[in-house]
Amino acid sequence: MLTVPASSLSRYLPLFESLQNKTVLDYGSGNLRNAIYLHRRGYKVYAVDLPGRIKSKALPRLSLLFADELKDLSLDANIAICTFVLNLIDSNKRIEVMDTIAANMSRGGYFLVETRGLTLRELDLLIVPRGFARIHDQRGRYTMIALYKYLGAYH
Repeated sequence: MLTVPASSLSRYLPLFESLQNKTVLDYGSGNLRNAIYLHRRGYKVYAVDLPGRIKSKALPRLSLLFADELKDLSLDANIAICTFVLNLIDSNKRIEVMDTIAANMSRGGYFLVETRGLTLRELDLLIVPRGFARIHDQRGRYTMIALYKYLGAYH
């Protein structure tokens, strides 16, 4: 079965491929398309979602976690992806999600966000105070894609 990742992930994959440690936090993984794609490329993937939302797959190097379980971990991920999740949750929950993602990042890691309905300014206000710096962005017709680097100031 061929798994096609989000176009934003495909765009930044060459950057991610250059990393030594390839540990990924896929926050809001849902149908696991990005998680399975990265898993098949040799990444250690932590797929995170709400109970009942994540589609179960038993694959080595692919760990399935519920969002609440992530709060007690320190994954030291050098890649985090969050595609079409932040726009689905209320603003208070977004803060909690970003705090959790930042707490599980390694310094110098990348955070890729793709969303609908949020502006780049809104994303920056949510993400930058948690120790990230935006290094690239792209506006699509209906989406906003942004890539951030984790500077480590949050720990």
